[in-house]
Amino acid sequence: MKSVEIFERYAERYDSWYDRNRDWFLKEIELIKRVIGDFKLGLEVGVGTGRFAKELGIRYGIDLANAMLRLAKSRGVEVIKADAKHLPFKDGTFDLVLFAFTLCFLDDPVEALIEAFRVLKDDGAIVVCGVPADSMLGKEYSQRKDSPFYSSARLYSVDEIFTMLESAKFDVEKVEFADLKYGKDVICIRACKC
Repeated sequence: MKSVEIFERYAERYDSWYDRNRDWFLKEIELIKRVIGDFKLGLEVGVGTGRFAKELGIRYGIDLANAMLRLAKSRGVEVIKADAKHLPFKDGTFDLVLFAFTLCFLDDPVEALIEAFRVLKDDGAIVVCGVPADSMLGKEYSQRKDSPFYSSARLYSVDEIFTMLESAKFDVEKVEFADLKYGKDVICIRACKC
Protein backbone atom coordinates (compact mmCIF):
# COMPACT_ATOMS: atom_id res chain seq x y z
CA MET A 1 0.00 0.00 0.00
CA LYS A 2 1.45 3.37 -0.99
CA SER A 3 1.83 6.23 1.51
CA VAL A 4 -1.06 8.24 0.02
CA GLU A 5 -3.43 5.30 0.36
CA ILE A 6 -2.30 4.73 3.94
CA PHE A 7 -2.89 8.37 4.89
CA GLU A 8 -6.29 8.37 3.14
CA ARG A 9 -7.36 5.27 5.01
CA TYR A 10 -5.93 6.10 8.43
CA ALA A 11 -6.15 9.91 8.61
CA GLU A 12 -8.13 9.94 11.87
CA ARG A 13 -5.82 7.37 13.46
CA TYR A 14 -2.78 9.40 12.41
CA ASP A 15 -4.27 12.62 13.75
CA SER A 16 -5.28 11.08 17.09
CA TRP A 17 -1.65 10.04 17.70
CA TYR A 18 -0.90 13.71 18.45
CA ASP A 19 -3.60 13.76 21.13
CA ARG A 20 -2.33 10.55 22.70
CA ASN A 21 1.28 11.77 22.55
CA ARG A 22 0.75 15.46 23.34
CA ASP A 23 4.06 15.80 25.21
CA TRP A 24 6.02 14.62 22.16
CA PHE A 25 4.04 16.92 19.86
CA LEU A 26 4.72 19.94 22.07
CA LYS A 27 8.45 19.10 22.13
CA GLU A 28 8.41 18.87 18.33
CA ILE A 29 6.68 22.25 18.07
CA GLU A 30 9.19 23.77 20.50
CA LEU A 31 12.05 22.34 18.43
CA ILE A 32 10.69 23.76 15.18
CA LYS A 33 10.14 27.16 16.78
CA ARG A 34 13.81 27.21 17.83
CA VAL A 35 14.96 26.89 14.21
CA ILE A 36 12.19 28.34 12.05
CA GLY A 37 13.01 32.05 12.39
CA ASP A 38 10.78 34.89 11.25
CA PHE A 39 8.70 34.51 8.12
CA LYS A 40 5.74 36.19 6.45
CA LEU A 41 4.39 33.59 4.05
CA GLY A 42 4.93 29.90 4.67
CA LEU A 43 4.10 26.60 3.00
CA GLU A 44 4.10 23.17 4.61
CA VAL A 45 4.82 20.34 2.20
CA GLY A 46 3.05 17.21 3.38
CA VAL A 47 0.77 19.26 5.62
CA GLY A 48 -1.05 16.16 6.81
CA THR A 49 -3.80 17.11 9.24
CA GLY A 50 -2.49 20.65 9.66
CA ARG A 51 -1.37 20.43 13.27
CA PHE A 52 2.12 21.82 12.64
CA ALA A 53 0.96 24.51 10.18
CA LYS A 54 -1.69 25.74 12.60
CA GLU A 55 0.65 25.87 15.61
CA LEU A 56 3.41 27.59 13.63
CA GLY A 57 1.27 30.12 11.73
CA ILE A 58 1.95 28.60 8.31
CA ARG A 59 -0.78 29.70 5.94
CA TYR A 60 -0.57 27.15 3.10
CA GLY A 61 -0.26 23.39 2.99
CA ILE A 62 -0.08 20.79 0.26
CA ASP A 63 -0.70 17.06 0.48
CA LEU A 64 -1.97 14.27 -1.77
CA ALA A 65 -4.36 12.63 0.72
CA ASN A 66 -7.84 14.17 0.62
CA ALA A 67 -8.70 12.91 4.11
CA MET A 68 -5.65 14.70 5.53
CA LEU A 69 -6.42 17.89 3.61
CA ARG A 70 -9.96 17.98 5.01
CA LEU A 71 -8.59 17.87 8.57
CA ALA A 72 -5.97 20.53 7.81
CA LYS A 73 -8.62 22.77 6.28
CA SER A 74 -10.76 22.38 9.41
CA ARG A 75 -7.78 23.81 11.33
CA GLY A 76 -7.74 26.94 9.18
CA VAL A 77 -4.92 25.99 6.81
CA GLU A 78 -5.39 26.93 3.14
CA VAL A 79 -4.89 23.56 1.49
CA ILE A 80 -4.15 22.46 -2.05
CA LYS A 81 -3.97 18.90 -3.31
CA ALA A 82 -0.55 18.70 -4.91
CA ASP A 83 2.56 16.57 -5.23
CA ALA A 84 5.76 17.75 -3.54
CA LYS A 85 7.59 17.42 -6.88
CA HIS A 86 5.15 19.73 -8.67
CA LEU A 87 4.17 22.63 -6.42
CA PRO A 88 1.41 24.80 -7.93
CA PHE A 89 3.10 28.10 -7.06
CA LYS A 90 5.18 30.64 -8.93
CA ASP A 91 8.93 30.91 -8.46
CA GLY A 92 9.89 32.86 -5.34
CA THR A 93 6.46 32.83 -3.68
CA PHE A 94 7.35 31.85 -0.09
CA ASP A 95 9.92 32.89 2.45
CA LEU A 96 9.52 29.58 4.35
CA VAL A 97 8.90 25.98 3.29
CA LEU A 98 8.48 23.38 6.04
CA PHE A 99 8.91 19.61 5.70
CA ALA A 100 7.78 18.33 9.13
CA PHE A 101 8.25 14.54 9.21
CA THR A 102 7.62 14.37 5.45
CA LEU A 103 10.83 13.37 3.65
CA CYS A 104 10.55 9.76 4.81
CA PHE A 105 7.23 9.36 2.97
CA LEU A 106 8.33 10.83 -0.37
CA ASP A 107 9.33 8.74 -3.39
CA ASP A 108 11.95 11.29 -4.44
CA PRO A 109 12.86 13.63 -1.58
CA VAL A 110 15.66 15.38 -3.48
CA GLU A 111 13.31 16.36 -6.28
CA ALA A 112 10.84 17.69 -3.68
CA LEU A 113 13.62 19.76 -2.09
CA ILE A 114 14.62 21.14 -5.50
CA GLU A 115 11.00 22.14 -6.07
CA ALA A 116 10.89 23.80 -2.64
CA PHE A 117 14.02 25.75 -3.63
CA ARG A 118 12.16 27.01 -6.72
CA VAL A 119 9.15 28.37 -4.80
CA LEU A 120 11.30 30.05 -2.14
CA LYS A 121 12.25 33.71 -2.36
CA ASP A 122 15.95 34.55 -2.45
CA ASP A 123 17.16 34.36 1.15
CA GLY A 124 14.12 32.23 1.99
CA ALA A 125 14.50 29.21 4.27
CA ILE A 126 13.57 25.58 4.28
CA VAL A 127 13.06 23.75 7.56
CA VAL A 128 13.32 19.96 7.48
CA CYS A 129 12.41 17.92 10.56
CA GLY A 130 12.35 14.19 11.05
CA VAL A 131 13.40 11.13 12.97
CA PRO A 132 16.95 10.27 11.86
CA ALA A 133 17.54 6.67 10.78
CA ASP A 134 20.72 6.64 12.84
CA SER A 135 18.97 7.62 16.08
CA MET A 136 17.72 5.08 18.61
CA LEU A 137 14.12 6.12 17.88
CA GLY A 138 14.79 5.82 14.15
CA LYS A 139 16.09 2.29 14.64
CA GLU A 140 13.00 1.45 16.70
CA TYR A 141 10.64 2.90 14.07
CA SER A 142 12.43 1.02 11.29
CA GLN A 143 11.70 -2.26 13.09
CA ARG A 144 8.00 -1.54 13.59
CA LYS A 145 5.80 -3.63 11.37
CA ASP A 146 2.61 -2.85 13.33
CA SER A 147 2.44 0.78 12.15
CA PRO A 148 0.89 1.39 8.73
CA PHE A 149 2.80 4.69 8.62
CA TYR A 150 6.37 3.77 9.49
CA SER A 151 6.26 0.37 7.82
CA SER A 152 6.11 2.29 4.51
CA ALA A 153 8.56 5.05 5.53
CA ARG A 154 12.19 5.37 4.46
CA LEU A 155 14.06 7.10 7.28
CA TYR A 156 17.29 8.93 6.46
CA SER A 157 20.46 9.43 8.48
CA VAL A 158 21.56 12.93 9.46
CA ASP A 159 24.31 12.78 6.83
CA GLU A 160 21.84 11.70 4.14
CA ILE A 161 19.56 14.65 4.96
CA PHE A 162 22.50 17.08 4.74
CA THR A 163 23.52 15.56 1.39
CA MET A 164 19.96 15.92 0.04
CA LEU A 165 19.82 19.58 1.10
CA GLU A 166 23.20 20.25 -0.52
CA SER A 167 22.05 18.50 -3.72
CA ALA A 168 19.10 20.90 -3.83
CA LYS A 169 21.54 23.87 -3.44
CA PHE A 170 20.57 24.76 0.14
CA ASP A 171 23.07 26.07 2.69
CA VAL A 172 22.53 24.67 6.18
CA GLU A 173 22.29 27.44 8.79
CA LYS A 174 21.07 25.77 11.96
CA VAL A 175 20.65 22.26 13.37
CA GLU A 176 18.80 21.36 16.57
CA PHE A 177 17.66 18.12 18.18
CA ALA A 178 14.85 17.18 20.57
CA ASP A 179 14.85 14.37 23.09
CA LEU A 180 11.59 12.43 23.07
CA LYS A 181 12.55 9.00 24.35
CA TYR A 182 16.26 8.19 24.03
CA GLY A 183 18.03 11.45 23.22
CA LYS A 184 18.49 13.26 19.90
CA ASP A 185 15.34 11.53 18.64
CA VAL A 186 14.24 14.28 16.26
CA ILE A 187 16.33 16.61 14.12
CA CYS A 188 15.28 19.96 12.72
CA ILE A 189 17.45 21.69 10.13
CA ARG A 190 17.11 25.22 8.79
CA ALA A 191 18.78 25.85 5.45
CA CYS A 192 18.66 28.95 3.26
CA LYS A 193 18.33 29.69 -0.40
CA CYS A 194 21.38 31.93 -0.36
